[in-house]
Amino acid sequence: MVKEILVSQRIYPLEVIYATAYIYLDRCYVFLDRRDGERVSVRLKGKPDCGRKEFDAIVGEFENELVNQAFRRKVNQRTREVREAIVHRALFSSLPEAANLSLEDEGDYLDDPLGIAVPWEDKFGKEKDK
Repeated sequence: MVKEILVSQRIYPLEVIYATAYIYLDRCYVFLDRRDGERVSVRLKGKPDCGRKEFDAIVGEFENELVNQAFRRKVNQRTREVREAIVHRALFSSLPEAANLSLEDEGDYLDDPLGIAVPWEDKFGKEKDK
């Protein structure tokens, strides 16, 4: 049992055809060949344990899966920026807080605007002996 399907690359890009063929590798033999500039020949051959009805179902499912993979590709393209922003935010927010500080935010370690680094004796004088 062999079935040839001619697939137009104007409708289904080669990436979609490969993705669909990959899904069916365990159920039938898949052969791809370029016919002309716009079409790809997909030959499906049933494995030895595959019956006629099962093979006909595989062929129909293959054609439906082409549509499914084309739609997935389109959704993937349309949502790429959103997914990248989500991943970027997730990875960036997992950094330690110290890594999030920019060099401009870091003050000089010698700065002491509250005067807490001044020793007690220098600030209030030495304690008088009693």
